[in-house]
Amino acid sequence: MSIKIDLEFETKLDSELLSVGISTRLIRLIASLRLKTSKAWTDPYKAIIDTGSPITLIPKHVWEKVSIKRIFPTSIKLLGLGSGTLSGKLAQVLIIFLDKKGLSPPISLKALLVDSDTVPLIIGFEDVLTDIKLVCDYISKTAFFKIYS
Repeated sequence: MSIKIDLEFETKLDSELLSVGISTRLIRLIASLRLKTSKAWTDPYKAIIDTGSPITLIPKHVWEKVSIKRIFPTSIKLLGLGSGTLSGKLAQVLIIFLDKKGLSPPISLKALLVDSDTVPLIIGFEDVLTDIKLVCDYISKTAFFKIYS
């Protein structure tokens, strides 16, 4: 059995390039999700699905409200993201994806709990895109997760 969770595209024009006459789209693939707290689930958050990120990144203002299970006792540095490094705590969190039609089953994933709010909420490959089918077709404006249970 499987469940389909619709994703959305967020498309904007790069205003800096547009100011010099070059039209370039900034396209992001977005999922809605909730994270498990000690008593319930958070309100929905929008997360960027980033196939270039090896792991999910959760900014501080989000993870401070969430139930976490630390995997490693000290902060670590994550390399290979853009031109810099990020530091944070490696932890296990529980999430559900949602769309207008329904909810996914709970998904346990490893995430870097970033020490600051300098990054958005990003869904990376590990434990999500390694276990869930991602369908993404910008031309037809169709994107979804197919989650098998």
